[in-house]
Amino acid sequence: MRKYKAVVLDLRKTAKSVVIAALSVAVTAAAFNMIRAENSKDDKTENILKNSSAVLSMADYGSVSIGEYIKKGGRVVSKIFLGCVAGNTNSVLSGAIPIYNEASQKGRLMIAREEGTNSIPEEYDWADKYADGTENSQNSDNVEAIPEENRAGIKNINVAQKTTDGYPVAIGNETSYSIDVGSMLSQRPDIDMSVSGPKILITHTHATESYSLENTDVYDIKASDRSNDTNENVVAVGNRLAEVLNRQGIEVLHDTILHDEPSFNGSYAHSLNTVEEYLERYPSIQIVFDIHRDSIVYDDNTKARTLTEINGKKSAQLMFVVGTDEKGLYNPDWRENLCAAIHFQTAITQKYPNLMRKINLRRERFNGHTTHASMIIEVGTSGNSLNEALNGIEAAGSCIADYLKSL
Repeated sequence: MRKYKAVVLDLRKTAKSVVIAALSVAVTAAAFNMIRAENSKDDKTENILKNSSAVLSMADYGSVSIGEYIKKGGRVVSKIFLGCVAGNTNSVLSGAIPIYNEASQKGRLMIAREEGTNSIPEEYDWADKYADGTENSQNSDNVEAIPEENRAGIKNINVAQKTTDGYPVAIGNETSYSIDVGSMLSQRPDIDMSVSGPKILITHTHATESYSLENTDVYDIKASDRSNDTNENVVAVGNRLAEVLNRQGIEVLHDTILHDEPSFNGSYAHSLNTVEEYLERYPSIQIVFDIHRDSIVYDDNTKARTLTEINGKKSAQLMFVVGTDEKGLYNPDWRENLCAAIHFQTAITQKYPNLMRKINLRRERFNGHTTHASMIIEVGTSGNSLNEALNGIEAAGSCIADYLKSL
């Protein structure tokens, strides 16, 4: 007699399995949909239909084989569930170190880009004050030293924030979180200026970020935009900010370690260790300013120079960057950082309306969990000169000092 094994069905486990399977199918369909949308280069009716339906999208392979779709789908699903692409070293690094994903091979932080391109949003106005060349003449010696085939231009842009709703600041919100600027303006930032000891720590996660030569609108595309010389990279900008704050009686610590040397990868982990050491030794620290230099480069290799005029001097425009916890890293009090940045920006804008770009709210953490007033300050771009960056940070720093003394 044939023996049969009894099968006992666990309805609860079965239902759970069905739900998981359905979700997996939905995620996979969405992955194929995203892939198809990425591959489409126009807005023809048939492409719109295909992009709106994962089934239609998979049915018409176009120039991409089904094998390639499966590979791409696997990468997207891996990215959704694991936060990185399995087997891809760069992707694993970008999942573990968020800023790695934002950097090019040269290590240029492309914070100003939108939707993965290096184009400039249409809302930004072009600065033409120096377009005639009289105020921005080329240094012939520097230009002649650059081989003709390596030359690319530097153009001036005005990226001053454009405010709406009557608020003195604008937020470039790249997260899914809603922001109530009015409510934050009505709050007092969680900054205690009455404590004894240093109040501000200035640091540089990407300390080797440097600037273009003075008095030129041409640069060498083969030359590095990084330098270990602290007299010409963003450490010099941190020195100027420290000087401004100290002059107004605010105690400042300036860390000058090159956290991105010898390797750009892992620089945020390195700078976090440094910040934590400072906080342990100086619990009076209320604010951490991580000074960076932005980079905006167009498809034709032209660099953008963010430019305004402060007290008759050409000055680089600045941008506060505030991280959140949206990518999963611990940062529960990021709104405190944003609140502080909003108040700093308000104080600066009241005196220098065109100095600040809109505050950039990001999904990445950027070590923002260390204090309740931790933020990045992007000082100009790789197209700016060091003097323009120094002029910009000096103006902003004096306003920040005035505000802090009022608390």
